[in-house]
Amino acid sequence: MGIFFTAHQPVVPEIQSAIRIALMVDPHTLANVDQEAAERTMGVINATGPQFNPGRFLGAVAISGALLWGAIWTAQHNLPDISKALLNSFAGFSGIVLGLLGGEAQKFSAT
Repeated sequence: MGIFFTAHQPVVPEIQSAIRIALMVDPHTLANVDQEAAERTMGVINATGPQFNPGRFLGAVAISGALLWGAIWTAQHNLPDISKALLNSFAGFSGIVLGLLGGEAQKFSAT
């Protein structure tokens, strides 16, 4: 299950529908079976492929921004220990977000 890349449609019903339609077609009526199979395969991939979810990404950016703002604010108010902890949290959270984003994008581009 992806966090930033999610399927916009359930996969199983789409595959079941594609198989059902393929079983109903008489193969003798098709001019080029390989081309038809390729077109239908691309149709299923396009219908079930994951899409980038900008709302979740913007939420992650907002959390990162809040952590950074908190670190700056506490540093300005002479709270160095809290500022350092918030800055470390900002760095860690941002790294996790970027790692997930890159990993999910690579995973879904390879399929």
